[in-house]
Amino acid sequence: MRDLTSFQVSFRTWLALLSAVSSLPMILFAIASLAVLVENQQYDEKQKLDRAAIVLSRDMERLLSSRAGVLVAIADTDSARADDMAAIYDHAARLVAGNPALHAIDLIDKDGRILFSTLEPYGKKLPDTTHRASAVEVIETKRPHVSEAFYGVISRAQVAALGVPLFVGNTVRYCLRGIIPVRDLNRVLRQQYFPPNWSAALMAGNTPIAVYGPLYAKNNQDTAASDTEERIVTTVMEVGRWGWHVSVSVPERAFVRPLRSLLFKFGAVGFACALLGMAASQLLSRRLGREITELASASAALSSGETAFDEKTIIREMGEVRACLMAAKDREEQAMNDQLTGLPGRGRFWMLAGLLESRCRKDVDLGLALMFIDLDGFKQINDEYGHDRGDDILRGVADILRESVRDTDVVGRMGGDEFAVCLSAGNEHLFTAATTIAERIVGRVDALGSGIGCSIGIILCRTCPPDLPEALRLADQAMYEAKRLGKNRYTIREYTPA
Repeated sequence: MRDLTSFQVSFRTWLALLSAVSSLPMILFAIASLAVLVENQQYDEKQKLDRAAIVLSRDMERLLSSRAGVLVAIADTDSARADDMAAIYDHAARLVAGNPALHAIDLIDKDGRILFSTLEPYGKKLPDTTHRASAVEVIETKRPHVSEAFYGVISRAQVAALGVPLFVGNTVRYCLRGIIPVRDLNRVLRQQYFPPNWSAALMAGNTPIAVYGPLYAKNNQDTAASDTEERIVTTVMEVGRWGWHVSVSVPERAFVRPLRSLLFKFGAVGFACALLGMAASQLLSRRLGREITELASASAALSSGETAFDEKTIIREMGEVRACLMAAKDREEQAMNDQLTGLPGRGRFWMLAGLLESRCRKDVDLGLALMFIDLDGFKQINDEYGHDRGDDILRGVADILRESVRDTDVVGRMGGDEFAVCLSAGNEHLFTAATTIAERIVGRVDALGSGIGCSIGIILCRTCPPDLPEALRLADQAMYEAKRLGKNRYTIREYTPA
């Protein structure tokens, strides 16, 4: 057999080969991952579009259902069944006056005559409606119906009409119609806070009623006509059973082209990094080779009992390694608990809060609450009485937090004069548990005197396992809201995932 010891390479050569061999698969994997990401991004964006369309559809359905409920309540009164038109008008006018969201209520007969409108005094002669077909459909089908957009002769604006049948006896004689200005529907679209490149529309069949976004901007009409080859990703959702539907759209280039560009850039950067890695491996190999040689020589000298080598060098290196390990251990212990207050530090708080989160994930009946606590007036304490007094306040607050929470709750100091509490309870008791603890903390901190107080933001996570950093960020926002409301209080909000 051939002697394999004749084929040997240096330690530096092995490091160079290892760097080259390990870098290439990682680069190829990263490029392949980005390519898959480009393909999956369209699916992810479609999911976002679907969720946005569902939310918009539900908002529109709630708007129509609430307006329909008002109209049905009017049509179901004794005065309506008795054909007491003046009483019907008075009832409708009072509802419109008491509800700013209601624009107007009209009464239409089958010939399209507007018998009254809450925008005009009762008894005034009014012109015929410009959209008789929707009123006739309500009267003939005896079911509520919502129209497309049309010009309202009394509102003098583009409106849509939601009509319900009004029975006189057993016969549908009129259509009681709620007028919805198109500007109100446009406002609902704007309130969805879509990204800048997204567009949305509310449609009746193929006819747009309200639109929002760059695809429908007037100054983009020529561009849209000339850029017909661009692919638009669209999600369409029905608005309940009202016959309307909503669409949310985004150009494919908005999320695919940047990723494709990133793919090519990443490949170039990866190749450059591979070259730099090989060069660095050569330098590193020289350093490591020298250290290994020195260590081997020292080991050989120790085994042979020689003392000619620099023994201090060996001890120093081992001491540094041991010192680094001990320093890392000390830092880990310091990170686990705050030295001033004895409370868990940020790292340990997240670990313990994560255990509570795991319990909530396993038990759907358990909810999680996060509190973010910030002291009010603490800076003035430091400025007027000195930092020693400030430290006493922090220790006092820590004692209050320990005494105010339950054994199963988690308390931590996040830094400075900021603290956090994480607790779990049954979903039906979560609100009570959180508010009880918050009230106790606010009252006891206020009792410390010296003008010190605290503002608390609370996030309740009931329906789904929370993203703890996101929930704490929202609790921080709620805390600032408590400060804006006057400080020394708490503000509570429900967690909703993005």
